[in-house]
Amino acid sequence: MMEMIDALVNNDLPKPSFFTNMLLMAKKPTFADIGKETDRIDVRLSYKIVELFSEGLYASPNKAIEELVANSFDAGAQDVQVLISDNLSEQNATIVVVDDGEGMNAAELKQHWLIGSSNKRELAALPRNRQQIGKFGIGKLATYVLAERLTHITKSGGKYYSTSMDYTLINRTKKGEVLPRTAIKIPLRVLTEGEAKAALAPWIDRPAFRKAGTKLFGKGAPPSWTVAIMSSLKPKVQELRIGTLEWVLRTALPLRPDFSIALNEKKLTSSKEGKGLLEKWVLGKDILELPRPGPKDAAPVVNKSVKKTSEDRYGLEIPGLGRITGYAEAYRELLTGKSDEIGRSNGFFVYVFGRLINVVDGHFGISPDELRHGTFGRFRCVVHIDSLDEERVPIAKRSARGQPLH
Repeated sequence: MMEMIDALVNNDLPKPSFFTNMLLMAKKPTFADIGKETDRIDVRLSYKIVELFSEGLYASPNKAIEELVANSFDAGAQDVQVLISDNLSEQNATIVVVDDGEGMNAAELKQHWLIGSSNKRELAALPRNRQQIGKFGIGKLATYVLAERLTHITKSGGKYYSTSMDYTLINRTKKGEVLPRTAIKIPLRVLTEGEAKAALAPWIDRPAFRKAGTKLFGKGAPPSWTVAIMSSLKPKVQELRIGTLEWVLRTALPLRPDFSIALNEKKLTSSKEGKGLLEKWVLGKDILELPRPGPKDAAPVVNKSVKKTSEDRYGLEIPGLGRITGYAEAYRELLTGKSDEIGRSNGFFVYVFGRLINVVDGHFGISPDELRHGTFGRFRCVVHIDSLDEERVPIAKRSARGQPLH
């Protein structure tokens, strides 16, 4: 900084790049600049791609956070914590996702930033044998909706690494360009344990972090983990509502015994607990055929490799959709009410690879006039249709290439 002052006083102005570097240094947060730069990652990202996938496919602010948590699930995490600053209007406010899944080494961080390319579905050994939610490696772009910078600090193989993507470096002058000619180069850093602690101090020192029982260093810490930090937040964050986000995370992601989520210090639980379950009907076991307007030739199928106690053991084979699984439930008490003002817990829940796809439409296209309110409020139907996976993102990818969507 003194060099800049001397230059101004002596009228010996340096090259424009000098000022640019000084401004970038002033803007870059400390946690994104800690560690030794050992390499650079080429990120080929155009404004067209970001606009399409973040502001189009992932326009919801909740979706950006959900995508990071989904990445944690795919990485085999057992515990995930989402930390949100109390005042999102503050200059240093952040949204952070911490998980104890498989971290990323240098090569994996490079793979992580290959836009539109992912090897998740091709892994020989899936983390915790989980069917991977992600497929195209584009979910991270949802963070562009909320933040100007996405930083990853991760532990893998006993070493600590970090990368930090500054979205403001995307060339906005060529808005129609899908494949950029030049890449954005982001530093790949290697950190010591002390540097990693210093970088993450603003969050691991929070009471909410400690109350949730999350641990990254010392005795009892997991051998690998990842911390994703959204910073330089955009005005879109003002649309976030903690209650709505809580509901999205409780329903849109597969809460199960080996995967738990904490929002700040609060552990999330299923929205249907404590409502007095009356009856449960499993597709392929209790429901062997579908009434009209369902297809007549649906056939029950049993997967004998799945435990008898699991509803996934049973299913229906439906022409054009393949095997679907799920169940319907009836409850004594309404699944709506004060405890559910944050979102719905009744209705239809349609999942693809454990991911809720009809977050907004609880009726799933059925007119509300055809469903009595008292009955619908006590009803919950969960259906898994993994074959719909092929229909989700390819539409957006074709649009990015300027191809017709029909």
